[in-house]
Amino acid sequence: MNKEQRRTVARIRLEQFRKGKFYWIFCEKGVVYLLLSFLIPFSIMLYAFGVFGIHPFGDRQILVVDLWHQYYPFFRVVHEKLATGGSFMYSWENGLGTNFLSLISYYAASPLNWISLFFGDGGERDALTFILAAKIGFAGAFFSSFLRYTYRRNDLSLCLFSVAYALSSYTLGYYWNVMWFDTVALFPLVMQAIVAICREGKWKLFTFSLALSLIANYYIGYFTCIFSVLMFAAASIIECKGIKDWFRKLFLMIRSSALGIGLGAFMLLPAYYGLKLTYSVNNTMPKEMTFYEDWKKIFAHMLSYDEPTKVDGLPNFACGMLAVLLFGVFLFAFGIKIREKISALLMLGAIVVSCNMNILNFIWHGFHFTNQIPYRFAFIFSFVLAAAAFRAYDVILSRGIKIYHLILMLIAPATVFVLNKVSKGVDYRFEGAIKSSAIITGAFWLIFIAAKVFPFRKQKNRNLLMTIALSAAMFSEFISNAQIGVKTVDTTGYNDYPANYQEVEALLGYERENDRAPFYRTEMSYTYTLNDSALYGYYGLSQFSSAANVSVTTLCKRLGLYASEAGNRYYYRTNTPLVNSLFGIKYLVKKSGELNSEEWAFDNIRTEGSSNLYRNRYPLSLGFMVSGEIMDMEDNGAANPFEYQNKLVSHLTGTEEVLFTPQPVALAEYDGLEINKNGYGNYTFRNDTEEPTGSATYTFDCLDGSYIYGYANGTGGTCDHLEIKCGEELVDSGKLIESYPILFPMGNGQAGENSTVKITSNEKHKSGNFKLMVYALDKDKFENAYRALADEQLEITRFSDRKISGKLSVKEDGVLYLSIPYEKGWRVYIDGERAETFKVLQAMLGVKVGSGEHDVRIEYTPEGFPLGVTLSFLCAVFTVLLIIGDRRRMMRRRNHAAAMQLAAENAPEPSPYRQGAAIYDQFGIPRPEDHIGRVEDSEIILYDGSRAAEKEADNAQFEGNDSIQRH
Repeated sequence: MNKEQRRTVARIRLEQFRKGKFYWIFCEKGVVYLLLSFLIPFSIMLYAFGVFGIHPFGDRQILVVDLWHQYYPFFRVVHEKLATGGSFMYSWENGLGTNFLSLISYYAASPLNWISLFFGDGGERDALTFILAAKIGFAGAFFSSFLRYTYRRNDLSLCLFSVAYALSSYTLGYYWNVMWFDTVALFPLVMQAIVAICREGKWKLFTFSLALSLIANYYIGYFTCIFSVLMFAAASIIECKGIKDWFRKLFLMIRSSALGIGLGAFMLLPAYYGLKLTYSVNNTMPKEMTFYEDWKKIFAHMLSYDEPTKVDGLPNFACGMLAVLLFGVFLFAFGIKIREKISALLMLGAIVVSCNMNILNFIWHGFHFTNQIPYRFAFIFSFVLAAAAFRAYDVILSRGIKIYHLILMLIAPATVFVLNKVSKGVDYRFEGAIKSSAIITGAFWLIFIAAKVFPFRKQKNRNLLMTIALSAAMFSEFISNAQIGVKTVDTTGYNDYPANYQEVEALLGYERENDRAPFYRTEMSYTYTLNDSALYGYYGLSQFSSAANVSVTTLCKRLGLYASEAGNRYYYRTNTPLVNSLFGIKYLVKKSGELNSEEWAFDNIRTEGSSNLYRNRYPLSLGFMVSGEIMDMEDNGAANPFEYQNKLVSHLTGTEEVLFTPQPVALAEYDGLEINKNGYGNYTFRNDTEEPTGSATYTFDCLDGSYIYGYANGTGGTCDHLEIKCGEELVDSGKLIESYPILFPMGNGQAGENSTVKITSNEKHKSGNFKLMVYALDKDKFENAYRALADEQLEITRFSDRKISGKLSVKEDGVLYLSIPYEKGWRVYIDGERAETFKVLQAMLGVKVGSGEHDVRIEYTPEGFPLGVTLSFLCAVFTVLLIIGDRRRMMRRRNHAAAMQLAAENAPEPSPYRQGAAIYDQFGIPRPEDHIGRVEDSEIILYDGSRAAEKEADNAQFEGNDSIQRH
C-alpha cells in the first residue's frame, strides 16, 4: 500500500468515524466540550489545593472560618446519617436537639454528599475537598451548556469561557462556603432553561433545575429566583415573536416556577418554619438609603492576580482579564443586537447597585442583613460578564477580527487600570496584581493581533489556533488565580483537627460501652469549635448556625452560658450543677488536663492521654416533673444569672429555696486602673497610665458547705481577659469575656481558703465598664432541689431520632418538663392520648400530666413537612401529566405530518399541461381561455399529440410562472 492509498484509507476511516454514533454524541452534541469544561476547573482547583499541601496531597486542610466551626461538623453528621440510616428530620448532636431538615436545607443538602460514602469513616474531610472541586467543575460544565445552547456555538471556545465563570473571584474567595456552590453551579442551567422557554417554549429543564437549585440550597436558590425575573425579561425581548407569543412564554415561566418551587416544597416549607424560630425574623427594612463602598474601588477590583475578598471587603466580581478585554467589543461591535447590549448592561448595573445599596442588598439577602460576607449574590455579575464576553468572541469567530475590534478591546481594561490609579492615589504602584493583569491583558491582545495579521488559508484554522492560544494564556492566568485564592482563604492543619480526637473518641467509646441508657447528654468543659457535639459525634448542647433557635439562645444567656441571638449561637462552658441537671448533661470531657473545680459534682471515671471523662453526680433524664408554678415564671432579662437560677429553682420545685447568695469582696487590688463601683458588681474603670492594659484583682472568701461561682461581663469588649484561681491553683484563664459574658466556677475552696478573679482591660480601650458578681451555692439546698426533681423522672425505654417512648410515675399533678427545644413539630402522647404541648421557660417543651402511672410517647415531624411532601407529590404528578400531554400532542403532530406526507406521495401526479390552469385558479386570475370558451374544452383540443399543442402547453406554463412572479 503506497502513501496515497494510506491517505485514502485514513480519509475513509475518518469519514466513517464522523458518521458514527460516538462522534455524533461526543462532538456534534458537544459532550466532549462539556466534559472538558468540567475537568479543567476541577483539575485547576485540585492542583491549587495540592500546591498548598491540602490532604491527601499534604498535611493541610480546607477547613477555615465557618467551614471549621459549622459546615464540616454538619457535613460529618450528614455522612453519619447516610452511613447508618439515621433520620434527616432531627438530630440530637447539636443544640439540645435540632430540626435537621431545616438545618441541612442551608448547610448540607447537596446531592453530591452521597459521594462521601465512598470515602468511609475518617475520610469525610477528603470527601468534602473532592466534592467542593466537583461543584466547581460542574459550574464550568453547566456554564458551557448555557453558552452552547444560547449562542448556538459548539467548539473549544466553550471551555475557554466556562473556566472564567467556574473560577471567578467569587469562587476563589468564598469556596469555604461549600454549601453555596451546588446552586452557583446550577445557576447557568436555570438561565439556559429560561432561554429555552423564550426560544422554543420548552419548560421542563427550568422546572427541574429550579427545583434542584432550591433543594440544594434555598438561600442561593432565592438569588436565582430573583435574577430569573430579570433574565426572563431580557430573553423574552430578544427571543419572543410578538405580544401573543410573549404572554404564552410568560405563562410557561410562571407555571414552571410554581412547579419548581412546589417540587422542592418538602424541603422549603420545613426550612421556612425553622427560620421563623431564628433571630433572622427580627430584621427590619432600612429606612434611609446608603451606599457601602466607593464605586471606583468596586470596578477597580476587577483585576486578576488580586486577592479575592474572603469575609468582608469589596464584591468579588472578577472573572479574568479576557472578559474585561472583550467587554468593549460586546458593547460597540456590529453583529450584536442593541437589545442584547442594553439587557446585559441593565443586568450588570442591577447587580452592582444591589450590592452597594443597603436597601436592595437587604432585599437580595432575604430581607436580612448578613453577618459578614455582604455580597453573596456577586457571582451573578461574573456570569453576565463572562456571557457577554463570549458573545463578543462569538462575533469575532463568525465575522473575523476587525481593526476596530482591536481598538475596542482596550476600552474596558484601560478603565479598570485608571480606576486603580485614581482609587489608590499616592499609594498606587505598578506592581503585583496591576502589573500581572496588564501583562496577561497584553498577551491576550497580542494573540488577537497575531490572529489578524498571520495569513491563514481557512478561517476555521485561524479560529482554532486563536482559541488554543487564548486558552493556554487564560488557563495559566486561572492557575495563578486559584493559588492566590487558596493562599488568601488559607488552610489549617489536617492532623490537628479535631483536637485530641483519638483521646476523645476513646473516652466517648468507653462512655457508650459502660452506660446502656438509651439517652444522655455529654459536653466539653470548653469549646474547640462552636459545634463540638456535631464534630465529635455526641448528644450535646452547643450550636452555632443560622438555624439556631433564638428562644433557646435567650434561655442560655439568662443561665449564664455563652450565647448571642444576633450571632446565632449558644454553646457550653462549665457552669453550675443546676444548669447541667436542667439540660440532662451526664458526662463532661476535659481535654488537656483535669478539672480544677466542682470535685463535689463530678467523678473522674476515665483518662486517655491528657483528656479526662467526668460523670455528673446529679444528672436528670430528658424529662422530669416540675411544679405547675413554672408556667408563671416570666422572662427577666435584667436579672443576673444567679438570681435567674434562684427564681428558676423556686418555680421548678414550688419552694422558696434560695441556692445562690451574693458574696462581698474581701480584697480589691488595682494595677494601672482607676475603679469606681456603681452598685453591686458594676464597675467603671479608667487607664491613665502609658501601659496598654490594666487589671483589677478581687479576692473572695470561701465557705464551708458552699462553692463560689462568678459572673463577668466585659461590656462591649472593654475588658476581655480573666484569670481565676482558688488559692494558688489556676482554675481557668484566657479571653473568656472578649465577646460574651460568662458564668464560671471558682474552684473547690472551703472555709479558710479564698478564690480570686483578675480582670484585665482591653488594649483598645482606655476606659469602660465591666461587671463582676460572685455568688455562693449552698450544696445542701441544691441537693434538696435535685432530689425533688429526680423523684419523678421519665424512664426512657426506647429512643430514636424522631421517636421516644418511656414510663412516668407522677405523684401529683404538674408539668412534664422536657429538655427539648420547643417546636410545633413535637407531639406528646400520654397513655395514647395526645396532650397539648407548650413552651416552658419561653424555650423548652412542656406538657401537663396528672398523677399516676403513665406511658409516654414523644414523636417529631418537622412543621410544614407533611404539607410540603403533599405539595411536592401533587406538583410531581401534575408535571408528569403535563409531560405526557406534551408528548401526546407532539405525537399527534408527527402522525398528522406523516399522514400528509404519505397522502402527498400517494396522490396521482398531475399532468404538467394543467399547471397553467391550476395557477390561474390559485390566484383567482381570469384565464385567457375564459374570453374564448371553456378551459377544459380548449385544453382537450390543444393536447392532441402534435408539436403545436405541446408548445401551447409550454406557453401556458410560462405564463403561469410569470403570474406567480408578479404576485
